[in-house]
Amino acid sequence: MTVAKRPRPPSRWRFVLVAAVTPLVLAVLVGWTGAEYTRSVAAQEAAARSVLRERSQMLLLSAVKDAETAQRGFLLTGDPAFLGPYAPARATTTRLRALPGVASPLAARLIDIKFAELDRTIALYRAGDIAAARREVASGRGKRIMDQLRDAVADDSVTERARSSERSAAFAHYRDEFYWLLTVTGAVSSMALLAIMIALWRSRWERYEAARVAHDVAERNAAILASTTDTLLIVNPSGSVEMVNDAGCALLGYTAAELEHRDLSTVLRLGEGSGDFHARIGLRDGRLVRSFLPDQAVRRRDGSAVIVDVSIGVMRVRDGDHLVLSLRDASERARIERAKDELISTVSHELRTPLTSVVGSLALLRAGVRSDWTPQAQRLIDIADNNARRLIRLINDMLDIDRIESGQLTMARDTLDVRAVVAQAALDAEGLARSRDVRLRNVPANTPVMALGDGGRLLQVVTNLLSNAIHASPGGANVTLSTYAAASRAVVSVADRGPGVPAALRQRLFRRFQSQRQDGTGLGLAISREIVRRLDGSIWFEDRAGGGTQFLFDLPLIQPPGVVAAIDGALPVVLHLDDDPDLRETVAVALAGVATILPAASLSAARAALRGGAPSLALLDMQVVDGHGPELIPELVDGDGRALPIVILSGQDVPAVLAARAAVVLTKGRHGMADVVETVRRLLAAREEEV
Repeated sequence: MTVAKRPRPPSRWRFVLVAAVTPLVLAVLVGWTGAEYTRSVAAQEAAARSVLRERSQMLLLSAVKDAETAQRGFLLTGDPAFLGPYAPARATTTRLRALPGVASPLAARLIDIKFAELDRTIALYRAGDIAAARREVASGRGKRIMDQLRDAVADDSVTERARSSERSAAFAHYRDEFYWLLTVTGAVSSMALLAIMIALWRSRWERYEAARVAHDVAERNAAILASTTDTLLIVNPSGSVEMVNDAGCALLGYTAAELEHRDLSTVLRLGEGSGDFHARIGLRDGRLVRSFLPDQAVRRRDGSAVIVDVSIGVMRVRDGDHLVLSLRDASERARIERAKDELISTVSHELRTPLTSVVGSLALLRAGVRSDWTPQAQRLIDIADNNARRLIRLINDMLDIDRIESGQLTMARDTLDVRAVVAQAALDAEGLARSRDVRLRNVPANTPVMALGDGGRLLQVVTNLLSNAIHASPGGANVTLSTYAAASRAVVSVADRGPGVPAALRQRLFRRFQSQRQDGTGLGLAISREIVRRLDGSIWFEDRAGGGTQFLFDLPLIQPPGVVAAIDGALPVVLHLDDDPDLRETVAVALAGVATILPAASLSAARAALRGGAPSLALLDMQVVDGHGPELIPELVDGDGRALPIVILSGQDVPAVLAARAAVVLTKGRHGMADVVETVRRLLAAREEEV
């Protein structure tokens, strides 16, 4: 990767040159202004033309008088020679009145009236009516018209003379202002030019500083790119590599010069084919369809391949959208994932199985005659039971979060009465409530509240909410569980009288690691939300009047199914395959009176037991000492060749293909002995009815 050349500061000599040229520019400006002044002299000529118009007005009046004199001489003497000046005077009058500004509308009208009077008297005289002609003259009408014309022309002359004076004064004023403006303009222009020069200098210097900072940033970015351990490739809109960092050169075996400007397909088969590269890569409207591509093979220079995870970003620049590809070696991730899977497998098999035995045994002990135990012994049993369950919850929460993140959290869709789930949760929480001096009140609906769901998962949700409520409640307080139907929804409520949810925690309460409990994992509410959401429900909390909090969740309500038939006659036989002796004993005690347990620690022992006759049902663990429990499924048939009901009871995840072959899948640590007993009862009753 190369860095652009460091920018240079602006040259001072250029600005000195501009400053020297400035006076020349101003001189040109002054010369142009002088030329404008010369043109303004034309205004003076306009004043002269005004004087000429005043003279023409006098000539106009004189021409009319000449015409009147010719008319009077003719009328007095009858000699036509007196009319000689009449026609020229009239022509002069016509010419002068046609000049702009010489004759006002009043003067022009009076001239027309005057010549009409002259023409009429001359016509009367020529017609022989000399007396009428002389009476017309003697009437004085012509004299009055002439007086009016003289006054009109005099007024026009006065107006024109005043206008001429105004124009001369205006010209003088304009000339003085023009010179003043020229002086001010020169001064302002000089100051403006100086300010512009200063601003330009500052601008150029700021650009230099910005370029220098950009260069420094580019150097730092180059250093960062050179030191990063991930391969970085910048690809232009045509699909060619524009830049590769040092880590990329080390991974791919190319030098930067060898790889830059070559097609991306040289090292990575991404967006191959013809046509627009952005369309092939999935870039639409500046956004990528997929920005993360795991487990991609890149070809090194020597022909070998390396598996990497590819993250793609979009860099918008002037010449189009460029792609920034980050390639991370996936071998370490694969190793970590394998280690995590191994840890989860160990936790599932090695911890949950013995813990299930412990919890089951303690539950059976607590269910015995309480008078057989001293208070101290009962207290120790409660402590052991609470802590064993806490450890199981911790393990289950860790595994559930892993399944949620990997998309492997599975949900059953069984028809169940939500009241039974809540009742079981209340029963399981009695020991915890007693230890904290909290009273539990279960208020179920009077009729079945049926929903489709996973009984074990819903029990986990109610248990989480109930545990939180008990821990939040002060000694002597009540925690109330309610189950009811509302608006086609099955609703479960857990209400406490604790301090409530702090305002700072309300927006993120259902996120991971937000628990305020010292003994909590911080995962319970996040897992509960995922479980309820995947069962098409919702979960929320409300403040209670008088203090405390009420947590609620709902599920779609369905109609209750028919009642499962009871078991009659002798106890059926149940094959229990599990390599943990404590769990086998716990299951046998829990199912006492329900079924006769046929225990087996291995596949070989189970097959030996099957030779004595087919059981009515089989409980299988996923993994035993000599194989996997589901291997036994093909052999689990009755005398008529019908498949027996299979219950997989395991601490491991059950693949979907195996889960489909079982009637029910129960998870150790998540489903308690009550779930095992209820499931066995239901399946045996169904088989009895079928038989």
